[in-house]
Amino acid sequence: MAVAERFTSADLALMPDDNKRYEVIDGELYVSKSPGYEHQYTCGRFIQLLSTWNDEANLGVVLPTPGVVFAEDDDVVPDVVWISRARLNQVVDEAGHLPRPANKAQTLLTSRRP
Repeated sequence: MAVAERFTSADLALMPDDNKRYEVIDGELYVSKSPGYEHQYTCGRFIQLLSTWNDEANLGVVLPTPGVVFAEDDDVVPDVVWISRARLNQVVDEAGHLPRPANKAQTLLTSRRP
């Protein structure tokens, strides 16, 4: 019986710097090319609207494409994350990545699972 290789966050550090997005989801490696203009436009508009609200509310920070580590074998790069300032100061790891979101609303906003 063959055992499937499970990728981890450590494997991501070994990936080439070739303008592709490498993510590990449930131990499986996903490689994607840069998104098209419609996706980028939509993300840009969403980030702009979220940032405008956030600047007025002054409650947190808007982070485009941050690394989010759900687990050692679940390491993704969502398009955008909003996180409160208090939470950000508590959770950023030494590499500058965010851990698994604390609540379901954040999880829904950050999830890019295929």
